[in-house]
Amino acid sequence: MTVCGVELSGNDAIISLIKFEAEIFNLPECRARRIQCPNPDRAEDLKYFQKTFSKLVEDYQVDQVVIRARQKKGKFAGGANGFKLEAALQLIPNLKTTLLNAATQKVALKKYPLPISFSETGLKKFQEPAFMTAFAYIADQYEW
Repeated sequence: MTVCGVELSGNDAIISLIKFEAEIFNLPECRARRIQCPNPDRAEDLKYFQKTFSKLVEDYQVDQVVIRARQKKGKFAGGANGFKLEAALQLIPNLKTTLLNAATQKVALKKYPLPISFSETGLKKFQEPAFMTAFAYIADQYEW
């Protein structure tokens, strides 16, 4: 199973791939660390963002996309552009997407903590939330 963790930040979808087979994690190389939408207010830019993300998912044979959920209101609420990008990803045909909230992520990581430190993964620091979202999704889905 290949899972793509996504954190939406500004006009970017920051991504991290995790391949999970026979209870072993693998971090496949990926040509992109982030996919940018220049202007989420333009339909053409949103379609391009959606098409680019769809092609990446197809090329890496991603089975599940897990988006780190953001608050809808309050002090740490997500911005309007982020919600547009979230909707664009969720509406990609034949793509399984899940929103993973912070509480579910915390419980999953408590049940099955990351077996190595994040710095050992070789990913960039800005990819950590996307990686932890994907890892928490896998931990939540499987019983070891």
